[in-house]
Amino acid sequence: MEVDKAVLYVCRSCATRYGKKVLPPPPQQQQKRPVLQRPKAAPRQLPLEMELVENYADIIKRARENLGLSRETLAAMLGVKETVLRRIEAGQLQPDFSLAKKLEKALGIRLLVEAREEGGAKAEGRLEKGLTLGEIAEIREDGEK
Repeated sequence: MEVDKAVLYVCRSCATRYGKKVLPPPPQQQQKRPVLQRPKAAPRQLPLEMELVENYADIIKRARENLGLSRETLAAMLGVKETVLRRIEAGQLQPDFSLAKKLEKALGIRLLVEAREEGGAKAEGRLEKGLTLGEIAEIREDGEK
């Protein structure tokens, strides 16, 4: 039954005394739209030839403060949460490649440098090689005898 444009469910005796009878709306066929889900893109890691400078946290914090920007303002400019920026400045989180590029552009600093070779020292234009699996097996065999 309908009373003052409100649909109420009442007993039959009340329905005959008050308001008017309302017919239920005809069932409408709802078209279900397929839900398209895009796979989430993994954060882009630093390319192999680029690496983050060691003191990135201090560089970012100093540059932000020199420009007179608050963390909230810089985070809004970069499209990240303030907590992410705080963790980066504290050195608890390394920015991925795209965020490092955004930070470089926004702050006018250099965070990405060419990767250095750490493990192998160059000897006459070629890298020194470590032990191979076969050499390790031979060493163990010699040691067991």
